[in-house]
Amino acid sequence: MRKFYIFNINKSFYNLMKNNPYHLFKAMEDIRNFDAAEVSVACDLFKQIASPFDKSRINNLIFNESKNNDFYSKFHNVHRIQNKYLPEDSMLVVNRAFLLLESNILKPSFFDDLKENPNLFVCDFKNKDYFWLNELVCL
Repeated sequence: MRKFYIFNINKSFYNLMKNNPYHLFKAMEDIRNFDAAEVSVACDLFKQIASPFDKSRINNLIFNESKNNDFYSKFHNVHRIQNKYLPEDSMLVVNRAFLLLESNILKPSFFDDLKENPNLFVCDFKNKDYFWLNELVCL
């Protein structure tokens, strides 16, 4: 299973980092690895880089894009696609700070629903993978 963290990068930081995603990935990885004693520093740094998500808007967007998909289900802030024919098993959890997408495939269906926003930065910290979602070519 891949675990993708999706961040809404604020516009000024996006303009600085859009051509240099490696440095943004390292900054997000450093924030993730801060000690508990340094949590206030990590929060301040995160707030400078990322903007909060509008949970209601994201939930409505995902629901409206996926509601006609027979393999889609939703419970509160958790969206799921379980397609036994592809096979895809993906779960998207909507939080204010980030979106968490767990999937058994490299290009989950939820990427297509979200890719219109140019400020979304995707990190898979375990596999050291990162990219701007709008630059991902989805099939």
